[in-house]
Parts: sequence; structure tokens; C-alpha cells
Amino acid sequence: MAEEYPDNFDAVSNKSESAGYEKLSDNEKLIYCIWWLEGEVNNGGFHQFFWNSAGNYTKDTLKYLLAIDAKHTAELLRKASQIAFGGEAPADGNKRQDLLEIDEEEKMDKLNLLDNDFYKYQDDITGLVNKYLSK
Repeated sequence: MAEEYPDNFDAVSNKSESAGYEKLSDNEKLIYCIWWLEGEVNNGGFHQFFWNSAGNYTKDTLKYLLAIDAKHTAELLRKASQIAFGGEAPADGNKRQDLLEIDEEEKMDKLNLLDNDFYKYQDDITGLVNKYLSK
């Protein structure tokens, strides 16, 4: 890949749309998952990430955050999953949405605290992704 993250996302997204997520290479999946985590959380918080289709890939997103050594962000995602679902986020969107609606206000309050921590970007996600991809 010639472009660096996040500029390389458009090509990855186009490939995912035409061929499907499963046809992406491991590095492309990393770009896809991390870009959507950033996009969704920065737009509407962890609740939005889990509510939308990006949440389908929570397990992969956590794996890729750990692969790039974004330990703090991975821990935020783990905590958000624990708050929202009592553990691992379901891959099925309808199931995630049903679970998010249980005690939703209380969950939103707790997730908002994690959102605010995410916005501080204690991990240099862009730098860590590009470092990982350059290996």
C-alpha cells in the first residue's frame, strides 16, 4: 500500500464494499476496523460504534488495537464492551442493539466517560498503524 493511514482507508473501503470484508488482507482489515472505530467513536461515542455495523467487527478491532500496541485504546474498547454487554460484543447487529437498549441511559452515562478518555488519544493511533504497516 502506497498511502499511509488514514489516507489508505478509501481503497480498503472500496475493496470491502465490492468483495466483502472477508476478502480483505489482514493489514486491510486492520485499517478498516481501526478507521471505523475512530470514525464512529469520534462522531457519536462507543454507543454509536456498537450500534452501527462497525460493531460487527469489535473482536477484530480489539485484536488489531493490540497488534499495533494501542493498549490504552484496546482497554477502553474492552471496558466499553463490558459496560454495554457484560463482556464481548455480539457480532450480530440486532442482538447488540437489543442489549444496548437495556438500561440504555445508565450505559450511556458510563460510555460517555470512556468516550471522553478516547478523545484524548493517549495512543498515537495513526502513528502506531503506520509503524505496524511499515514492517
